[in-house]
Amino acid sequence: MRYLIVAAHPDDEVLGAGAVMHKASMQGDSVYVCLLSHWSPTRDDNLENGISASHSILGVKKSYIGDFGCMRFKDEDHHAMVRFIETSIRDCRPDVLVTHHPSDIHIDHGITSECCLEAGKLPQRQIDDVSAIRKIMFMEVPSSTDWNINPVNGVFTPNVFFDVSKDDIDAKISAVGVYRDVMRKSPHPRSCISLNALAVVRGSQCGKKYAEAFQMVFGLEV
Repeated sequence: MRYLIVAAHPDDEVLGAGAVMHKASMQGDSVYVCLLSHWSPTRDDNLENGISASHSILGVKKSYIGDFGCMRFKDEDHHAMVRFIETSIRDCRPDVLVTHHPSDIHIDHGITSECCLEAGKLPQRQIDDVSAIRKIMFMEVPSSTDWNINPVNGVFTPNVFFDVSKDDIDAKISAVGVYRDVMRKSPHPRSCISLNALAVVRGSQCGKKYAEAFQMVFGLEV
C-alpha cells in the first residue's frame, strides 16, 4: 500500500493522520507527504528541520515540499498548486490519497483540499500513465476541522476508522512536538490530553481502543 497525505502546512499531516502514517510505515507500507508550504510568517522555528525530524519519527518515505505562501493560498496560482500535487502523484503513485476537509476554518486548508481533489483526477484524465487512486479521504485536523462554523462545504463526517495503537498515538504526539509551540496546554485541541482523548473517542465509535477517523470521498477495494 502507498499512502500520500497532502497538507497545507508542516504539522497538519501529523495532526490529521500521524497515527495511521506511523502504523502504515511500521507494517511495511510506503508513506509519502506533500506539503504545499514550508514556512510561516507567524512561526520562527526552522520548519524544514522540523519536517525532517517529524517525518523521520513517522517513517515517511519521501516528502514533497512546496513554496506557496502560508496564509496566502487564496492569492497563489491554483493551477501551479494542482500541478505540484500532480507531480507527487506521478512520482509515488498512491493507492490512498488523504487531504484536508474543505470546510476547515483555515482558508489554506480548504484551498488545499480543492486543489488535491482536482489533482486526484489525474489517472482518469488518461494523459499520463498513472495507476488508479483507490481511495480519497478527508482527515480531521484538531483546532481547524473542529472549529469550523461555516456549513457551506459541509462538516467533517467520519465514516472510515483506522485501528491504531498507543505507540502510534505516542509517535503522532512526538512528531507534532518537534515543532515549537504547536502543542498547547489542555483543554486546547492540540494538547496531549485532547489528542489522546480524540483517539479514544474515535476508537469507541468503531469498537477499538484507539482510532483515527476519516471521511471517505471516493473508495474502491484495495
